[in-house]
Amino acid sequence: MVSVTRTVFGELPSGGGTVEKFQLQSDLLKVDIISWGCTITALEVKDRQGKASDVVLGFAELEGDVAPVQGTAFDLRKPVQLGKHLQEFRLGGFDHNFCLKSSKEKHFCARVYHAGSGRVLEVYTTQPGVQFYTGNFLNGTLKGKNGAIYPKHSGFCLETQNWPDAINQPHFPPVLLSPGEEYNHTTWFKFSVA
Repeated sequence: MVSVTRTVFGELPSGGGTVEKFQLQSDLLKVDIISWGCTITALEVKDRQGKASDVVLGFAELEGDVAPVQGTAFDLRKPVQLGKHLQEFRLGGFDHNFCLKSSKEKHFCARVYHAGSGRVLEVYTTQPGVQFYTGNFLNGTLKGKNGAIYPKHSGFCLETQNWPDAINQPHFPPVLLSPGEEYNHTTWFKFSVA
């Protein structure tokens, strides 16, 4: 059984509106999401024994380093054919944050070109980073329109964001929001044909 409940979570200051909480619950999981930034505030899933418990997302230890990409598999500053690039560097795929300009002004993030169709995607953002993910866990079981099958690396995500672990790294772009401050970042997706 699946249920969705909707409640008032709180009010934004200065008449900024109401923040609502949505709780999605099934036999396998429970997740709480607030409407302010679509933020997941709680996530519980059942373990192998069927016991529901909180999920802690994170890493054993983060280095807090910003590594140069020049001469590495992560140097995507010039166009590469992604499939060949993954093979050449023997990569299982990307699921990494790339550091961009630390500016709240609109700046270039990424450009993707599909030679077969001529489609172009350009991404601009005010965020300092972008998580690049290459569908590493797609395995052909998902079916798309007209029966399309999606094997490993048949899709990608460009997720603009702050740098991971920025809260614990004083030399990273700041992420703390103080009372009275407003979180405001924008990402633009520009589609065209070359």
